[in-house]
Amino acid sequence: MKLIGNKGILVQIDIAIKSAIKENRSIPHMLMSGAAGCGKTSTSKYIADITSGKFASVACDSIKGRSDLLQIVEEFDRTGYDIYGKKLKDKCIRHNIIFIDEIHNLSLAGQEHMGVLMEEWYIPVTSREMKSDPLDIFNDATERTRWSPAFTLIGATTNDGKLSKPFRDRFKMRFVFTPYSQEESIQIAIVHAERLKMKISEKAALEIAKRGRGVPRVVVSLLERCRDMAAAIDREAVTSDVAIVTFSELGIDKTGLNSTDISMLKMMYEVEDPIGLDNIAVRLNESPKVISETMEPYLIQRGLILRAPKGRKITDQGRKYLLDNGHIKSTIKRDYVDIPRNFDREM
Repeated sequence: MKLIGNKGILVQIDIAIKSAIKENRSIPHMLMSGAAGCGKTSTSKYIADITSGKFASVACDSIKGRSDLLQIVEEFDRTGYDIYGKKLKDKCIRHNIIFIDEIHNLSLAGQEHMGVLMEEWYIPVTSREMKSDPLDIFNDATERTRWSPAFTLIGATTNDGKLSKPFRDRFKMRFVFTPYSQEESIQIAIVHAERLKMKISEKAALEIAKRGRGVPRVVVSLLERCRDMAAAIDREAVTSDVAIVTFSELGIDKTGLNSTDISMLKMMYEVEDPIGLDNIAVRLNESPKVISETMEPYLIQRGLILRAPKGRKITDQGRKYLLDNGHIKSTIKRDYVDIPRNFDREM
């Protein structure tokens, strides 16, 4: 499995993996933050792939208490451990990797229970929860805990500030995934086209990359729409003219902004004062989460809008974009003053 981009992050991960394998221990827990679609999930699968580890993706709402964690632990690979949880000297452990997307949505209770498991490798249990089978692989000498094989928790988040500090501090490795460069986006388009067994020109890949917002997920989605267009008009390959026609039909301009983005900018231009997220959501008929996590980051990176304490507002650069692309006629607005009817116009 080959990954494109985030070279600095991959170097650190490779070093951590080699060290863990050499010392026969688990890979440190990792917290991956950044915009949605920037490779956090792919990187976690890459880690499982190169370690031949057991990979499990877990939803936040499935972890509410200790009993939920017990179910997760039961699925771990126990290769390299005896029945009491001690490592065998002559056998290597197999890496267990848990991936939790949007981990900031994990409940506080879930964070507390998971935090203990991440450091102590056991789950406190009551006597009622213990199984009666003396050969139960979870029983240990105290009969008040269930041991867990060492594992690596990889959490992906777009808002790590929502995590409690004690839980966040348990992640020894933290990475911030940033948008991809245009060159990396071109590579992603070409590589994914090969996986889809489709032909694509370099100019078409460039057109896709220019509109991909530096997000691999968006690049791949646009590539697939171009493939559909090529098939619909009986073209054997995706060329630049096919790509341009596709984006025209989708309402995406040459900079990657779509009709919803433009409507948002025009609304802010017309209102002038900062607008709250809920008001924007109602006007655009979109959910606040989609706006704050998908639309806003790109518009802010482009310098088109600002996120202020009282709301969102358009910038001078945003007004210039609207003017240059013909969405407004002028950025100069007249101030009108009501004149009383009995005002004497003669000086």
